[in-house]
Amino acid sequence: MAESRTSADGGMETSYGFREVAEGEKQVLVNEVFHKVAYDIMNDVMSAGLHRIWKDAMIAALNPRKDPAYKVLDVAGGTGDIAFRIVEASGRLAHATVLDINGSMLGVGAERAEKKGLSDNLTFVEANAEELPFEDKSFDAYTIAVGIRNVPASTWP
Repeated sequence: MAESRTSADGGMETSYGFREVAEGEKQVLVNEVFHKVAYDIMNDVMSAGLHRIWKDAMIAALNPRKDPAYKVLDVAGGTGDIAFRIVEASGRLAHATVLDINGSMLGVGAERAEKKGLSDNLTFVEANAEELPFEDKSFDAYTIAVGIRNVPASTWP
């Protein structure tokens, strides 16, 4: 039997937009959105391009080491735009793992990585942010941007 969860804000896992949905239905709806939209274009339109400034500020704050042993996990990383920035900021030495629940977005990211000549520095993993498939202390840094809104607070470490 599936365990029932409640988030700190009182039921985020059954809230979708301005309506309540059946438990377990939210993930299906979220997946449909990300399979159907051009997510990067949507971010440009919705933020009037400001998301690029926010991402650059995040990378500046992270200050990735210029070290081939430096490893970063970008959760809900989708098409990889943050991971690309991390790798570039490290002088193309760091390795970034992009984790996302949406295989379509990861596929787009892998194609872009290939075109940018970054495939050796990136790994794309399809998995749920609520159940990371990695050993503890596998990464030097962990990033998550707007995807945090889709992760119930009750699952945060």
